[in-house]
Formats: sequence, structure tokens, C-alpha cells
Amino acid sequence: MSSSLPSLRGLAALGALARHKRQGAAAGALGISRSALSHRIADLEAELGAQLVARSGRVSMLTDDGIALLAAMGDAIGKIEAAVAPLQRRRREIRLSTVNTLAANWLLPRLPRFLRAHPGIEIAVLTTQRVVDLDAEDVDCAIRNGSGDWPGVEATLLFRETLVPAAAPGLVPDLAPDLAPSSAWPLIRARARFRDWPRWWQASGQKGAAPEGGIVVENRAQALEAALAGVGIVLTDARYLDAHLASGRLRVLGPAIELDTGFYLVRNKATRNPRNMDAFARWLIGEGKAAADVGWPAGCLPK
Repeated sequence: MSSSLPSLRGLAALGALARHKRQGAAAGALGISRSALSHRIADLEAELGAQLVARSGRVSMLTDDGIALLAAMGDAIGKIEAAVAPLQRRRREIRLSTVNTLAANWLLPRLPRFLRAHPGIEIAVLTTQRVVDLDAEDVDCAIRNGSGDWPGVEATLLFRETLVPAAAPGLVPDLAPDLAPSSAWPLIRARARFRDWPRWWQASGQKGAAPEGGIVVENRAQALEAALAGVGIVLTDARYLDAHLASGRLRVLGPAIELDTGFYLVRNKATRNPRNMDAFARWLIGEGKAAADVGWPAGCLPK
């Protein structure tokens, strides 16, 4: 029975021509050339053994057979296109999971370069604090923070993690004009990274014990927002600070230290859209290498 059904492309071309009257406008609406539109309609006419379009100068009018065919079909083509569109989109789409801080301050500012180079690929960025299950969830890849030794997945290092203190410029003169770390610093602590301040204090060679107290927020994204609002001093990855240092909204207050952990691109060895995933992985790894090769943002002197 399916062999007797006419070409859906031909029917869509006929419908577009009925709406737009002119071949150029109809072809543009479908994203094809005028020649391709004419071929699709001609093939449909040959398939059905009927003339569906009559041309008068630049205007193309449907014949009685063409009008009757579209009237009998009603909105069937629209319903088929609506049903097929999500499946086609899933073939183009890469779904990436990562934390909000990295997405907002590192990935998203770079993503337009990839989209311009690969207009046929769509990227959906999903942010969460938890580790997603690439086998069980509708996610193609992730950027995870850690040591890279996750079983059952392919993990590629993008760049090593760093820690550097920063604060709004208006906070700095009242605290330490010489930028020397002080036990009086009003810290911003992320509940998910509570050990970061003692780790930085010791690794950067500061005297005495790390300051205690300060404001506590849920995650690093909130900690960075609090610092931008002038609440206190944030300890974050140096590569999250590029835009904020360039705009003058934040100022570095001490040396950056590099940790053993890093940010990794994590993916399953078998993916549903390997060509798009490979292209995205190559670009993302290249961006990570460029970030590592460029070095530290202005003012983030390594310890």
C-alpha cells in the first residue's frame, strides 16, 4: 500500500506553491532552490499522471486537480511535518550537561563560534550540580570536574582546575590596599566547595590559618554572583573571570593555584549521532587546549 502513496516532498512543494503563488517565494519557504521546487512538482505530476500546476508568466496557479488534491489532504502535510520535526531535530542536536558556573562563564561565551562553523548542529546546554547518567538520561555528553577516572565513559581533559580569589574593586581599598591576603577578608563560601579556602590558603603560602566565617551560599555560581554584587571575596576558577576582569567588575586579590583535578569532556564511546558529536568534541577539546595554552587571565599570577 505504501508504494501507491505520492511523494511527500512533492506534496509539500505543491502546498508551498499554493500559498505563495510564485516559485521563488515557495522555494525560499522550503529552503530549496527554484529548480528543486520545479523538479519536485514535476515528479509528483508524473507520479500521479495529472497536471497540477499551470504557469502564467511568473505566477503559478494550481489546476483543478491540484486544488482538489490539496483540499482532500487538508492539514495532513502539516501534521506529518510536526510529527517528524522533533525526530529530525534530535539528529542535529547535541545535549550537553555541565554546572551553571562553567556554562555561563566559559562555555556559552565561546559557543557562537562553533554554531557559526556548524550551522546544521544544535547545542542544548543543561545545567545541574549532579552527575548525570549518560546511559539512562537524554544527554549526549557532559563537562565534569574531577580526576577523569569515571568507569564506562570516555573522558578527555579540557584544562586543569584553578583557584584564585577575586572581589569587586570597591571592596579592595577598604580591605587591603596592597592586595596582601588578610585574615579579615569577608569570605564567600560555596557549600559544595567548602574545602577550597583552606586549600588555597595553604597552597599559596599564606601565613597562619585561613579566615573563618563569611557568607555561605549553595554553589559556585551563587558565590560568583555575590562577589559581583560586592558582598565579599569569591574563590573560583581563574577561567571564570575573563569577562569580569576585562569589564572591571572584579579584581584579583591573590595568586592562582592549579589543582590536580580538571574539567573533562565525558561521552559514551557509542553515541546516537557520532558525526555531530565528533565535530563538537574536536571543537570543545580545541577550546580547552587554547584556554590552557593562553595561560592565566590578567592579574591571575600562578603560584
